[in-house]
Amino acid sequence: MLIDRARRYYFFEDMNCAETILCAANDEYGLGLDATGLKTMAGFGGGMGVETTCGALAGAVAAISVRFTKTKAHEDPIVKDLCKKLMEKFVEEHGSMMCTPLKELYRDERFRCMPVIDRAVAVLEKVMNEAVTRTLSLRSGTL
Repeated sequence: MLIDRARRYYFFEDMNCAETILCAANDEYGLGLDATGLKTMAGFGGGMGVETTCGALAGAVAAISVRFTKTKAHEDPIVKDLCKKLMEKFVEEHGSMMCTPLKELYRDERFRCMPVIDRAVAVLEKVMNEAVTRTLSLRSGTL
């Protein structure tokens, strides 16, 4: 499961929130990213180091981008739609996409930002599952 992979990366590999999400998604969804590709998320942790947009959400956006972009964003409008849906669902459930208020709500000393990562993973899984179902339905002509 994605959440189990995320917890392993966060606690045992000591990755930041953004790295955790993308590495877990890479494993779970077979994204095919190598170590160099995974390093792209290093600067996004902690709200890009200045507690702005949540790093876990940045990792989730990256996972959607890798999974659903064929060549580039302008050729795959589904990516923009999925990222928008991810952000909307997350904000609807948690009130913000910004690092500081999320940490104030969920972070604790023992688990650090894992409660925020848990929430980002849950929303990412919903969006990914809906997208896959939608794609399969479009291919089979049932939509």
